[in-house]
Parts: sequence; C-alpha cells; structure tokens
Amino acid sequence: MSELATRLARRMGLVETDVAAISEAARLHDLGLFAMSPTYHSLPGPLSFEQRMDLWRHSVVGEQQMAKREAGRHQQLLVRWHHEWWNGTGYPDQLAFEDIPIGARIIRAVELFSALLSERPYRAALNLNQAMEVLGDSAGVECDPYVVAALSALLRELPVEGSDEPAVENTHATGGYSLNQSGGAMAGLQQPDGPMHGIDHESTDELQFNPHTQVRSETRQPEKRSKSELLLDALRKPADPESPTWTRWSASRYNRKTLLGFEASVLRQIEFNSIAIPYWSGARLDWYLKTWGKQILANDPSRCAFIAARASVEAVEELSEEQIATVLEDAYVPGSKLNNPELTKWFGEMDACWMDNIRRNVDRLNDDVVKAQAMLIAMQAGDYARSFDATTREFRRPLTTVFWRLAGRTITVKGHPSNGTANLPAEDFLRQTRADLLYIKLPPEQSWTAGSKSRSQWRESWVTAGAAAPARTKSSWQSRTAYLATIERLFRCASHFRFWAIGYQETGMASAHEIAELIKQHRPIRATYSKDVSEVLGGLRSYIIVADKKTKL
Repeated sequence: MSELATRLARRMGLVETDVAAISEAARLHDLGLFAMSPTYHSLPGPLSFEQRMDLWRHSVVGEQQMAKREAGRHQQLLVRWHHEWWNGTGYPDQLAFEDIPIGARIIRAVELFSALLSERPYRAALNLNQAMEVLGDSAGVECDPYVVAALSALLRELPVEGSDEPAVENTHATGGYSLNQSGGAMAGLQQPDGPMHGIDHESTDELQFNPHTQVRSETRQPEKRSKSELLLDALRKPADPESPTWTRWSASRYNRKTLLGFEASVLRQIEFNSIAIPYWSGARLDWYLKTWGKQILANDPSRCAFIAARASVEAVEELSEEQIATVLEDAYVPGSKLNNPELTKWFGEMDACWMDNIRRNVDRLNDDVVKAQAMLIAMQAGDYARSFDATTREFRRPLTTVFWRLAGRTITVKGHPSNGTANLPAEDFLRQTRADLLYIKLPPEQSWTAGSKSRSQWRESWVTAGAAAPARTKSSWQSRTAYLATIERLFRCASHFRFWAIGYQETGMASAHEIAELIKQHRPIRATYSKDVSEVLGGLRSYIIVADKKTKL
C-alpha cells in the first residue's frame, strides 16, 4: 500500500512533503485496528450493525495512536479519513467529494485494491482481473473517479520482472484486466445477471460479498509468486520519467465540513432522552442517536435536506424490490419534453431524462417516507453522474444499475416511535418543538458554500420539480453584526431547551469566542469541545459548546 500510494501521489503531482505523509499514513493506516484488536474482525460472514459501528472507531483510534507516535498532524488526519467515501457514506466523519483531502482519497483507492488481492476470513483473494473490475466499479461511489483512473493507468504501466511488458494488461476488449505472467491471462469476472447481483463493498475494513453474488472459482496452475509480490517488485523499479501525470484532481476546499465522529463523541457525553436539530444538513447522526435509543426531532429549511432527514430519521426498513422497480420503470424512455427543463443546467440529455422520469415515478409511491427514501437514493445517483468527465467516463455505470447498488447498501436502523421531521424556518421549528437537548449547527455565513453550491442547487431544483425554492433557503449575511443578530434570534427562540449543544466552524464572519459570549448572555457554558483539522487544505477548527439551563459546572 505504501509503495503504491507513494507512486500514485507523485504521479498526481504532489510535493515530496505531502508524498511522505501519504506514504507513512498508508503504511500505518490500520494502526487503530491493531490497537482495538476486535474479535469479530477475524470471523467469516457479515458484521452486525453494532459490530460495524464499533469497527468505525478504528480510524479515530488510529488518529490517536498516530499522535502518540508523534506523527505529523497531516498523517494523523489521513489515518482518520482513510475510510471516507467519495459519495459521503464513509466513516468516521462522512466527508464527501472534494472535502476529502487528496491524500485520503489516494489511500482509500489503494487500500481497496490491495485488500481485494488479499485473503480475508469471509472470502478468498480476488485475481487481478476481478480486483481491477471492482476498483472500476468503486469510482463515483467509494472512490474519486479521477483517482481510480490514475491508479488504473499506473497499474497498467508497471513492468513485470525480467520483461518489458506491463504487470497488468489492459483487456478492455474482453471487459477486464489480466495479470501478464508467462503469457497467461486470467478469465474475466463472471457474475449472474440481475439488478441486485454483484459485489457489495461494505464500510467495514474491506470488501464483503452481496448474498446474491456467486463469483465462479477458476482452475489454474499455482503461481510461482503472489500477485502482491509481483506488483511490489514492479513498484520498486524507477518510475518512467515520460509517464503522463494526473494533476487535474479537485483540491479540498471549505464546504461546510461536518465531522460526524466528532459530533457523536460530544453528544454521547450529554444525558438526554430527546434531541431537536433545526438544521439537519445531511450527516447520518441518526445512526448513533437511534442506537442510543434517543427520540429525534429533525428539521431543515431547505427542501432537499428535509427529504434527506425524513428518509434517515423516519424510515424503519429498506425499500423493497417492488418499490425500486416502480421508481425505475421506463427511466430511460424520453418523453415529449422534460417536466423540469432546469435539469439540463447540470446534466446531459440522457441523465436529465433519467432524473426527470425518476422524479415522476417517485410520486407514484403511496408513503411519504418511502418517497423520501427513493428521492435520497436518486439524489445520490445524480451526484454520481456529475462525478464523471471525459477522463473518467470509462468507469461510469448506468444510473439504473447505480440506483440498485445504492439501494442495496442502504442501512436503515429502527428508531424511537415518535421520531419526526419538519420543513420549517429554523426559528419556527424551535418555537414549536420540545426536547431535552437542542443541537444546532450554526448556519454558514453564506448558504451556498464553495463545493456544495451546484449540488445544493440541482438537488433543490429536482426535489421541488423545478418550482422556485423558498426564499428562506437563500439567506446570506454581509456583516458580522447581521450574522450575530440572526444567531441571537435563534437563541431567544430556544430558551425552553434544558441543554444546548452549539456547533460552529470559524470561517471569518465571527469567532468562536464571540459565539461563546453570545451564549453566555442566555445561559452558563458547561463545556467547550474543539476539533482542529486546519492542517489540511480547506480544513477548519470546529467547536461544540455545551450550555446547561439549570446548572453551571
């Protein structure tokens, strides 16, 4: 992993200081897993949800272990984020897209590929052909498509020991890749047909198989040397200075980063039975809150975020195959015109047609929560489509296939029977809601932030079927005074909550100190927690300030 990540980082134009950090983080990425030594990790079969949530801690423990080793902060954060997925469904913080530092994106792709070639308790090692196929399938979901393209190109160029031929032979004509060893090519990956079939990568350490998958074993002569050994030898040879560079990757930038793991660790320390969240913003905090048995009352002023909240908070089971089939019926059949012509601003003709038909089909479902679940998956599929360009198009899959895959990966946890969601202005929600704890992630100074702008806009347009978005979703502030006045109004509406947990990220409009002083005008502060990720490009320091209406501690 370290050798491959190092070569790839250099190919992508990173400076040597960052290359060294990536190399060290790749070598020690699972330090937290060794520190935890969970017994369930060596067992065959899928993990329970509780075991999976426990496993998610290993990247955070790894960050802590790296700090104990006095590793640099960059290396620590790469270890923390090596399981973040391109589409935002990874762990521990659910970073998405360009919010994930390029080093973590490199390690994610390299770890996936390396794991596929290795034996696991729940499966045999895959051959090169299978591993390259699964790596390609991960583009746009688990891995950055551009990183997958760069890694695939690098693997195809690696020479075999004693030969000028590449270690991995590109065999697009036969639909895959093969290990070029003594002229022998491995058979392609064979999978049964059907929308729910195929390999499903779980957010555990590596790959797990979908129960429907039946990958056929191959009969071949034992290899003299393992696939990993051959690749390692090739990687240790000097790089060809004439090899093309891959420097057009998207850099990390401020995009209202939500650090889910940090949030969960702070809220876990507060005693409460019910929680109100006026700005949902999409992070899957519900997984933790439901597991803890808490009642969730969630809201978001934007329609698309409200749909995500309803699908996450109120759903009690996954979509059925019949419901998915209803949503996908005639998805690629063009009509005389688009119901929502605005979609052509963000999608090509076929994708706009698909998204338009899906939105129409969703309305055929009878249950509002089921509709929200289908719409959330469709929004993820739309983000998938927008992740590809001419450079990465070869890895793109049909959106209907992607929808089935995403639906098959959905995790639904049954929660409190009184969980609920709302689509109200935050102040109205606060006045109407009663709960023990208010968790309010203060709104960013501008509602459309850099990386999320186009995603928020197209999602809002698609969800509302092209109707104009309510004015309340487009507020922005031009001065510190105006911004703090808005926060003050929110606090005045929230006096009836016993506990406050106020999340804030310093972006320049106001300091955490100013927010704390504003809180003190209403109630004493119990504790202040912070998480600093400013070492990486686009990273900020996040704060959660806990205040108690009754007691000053």
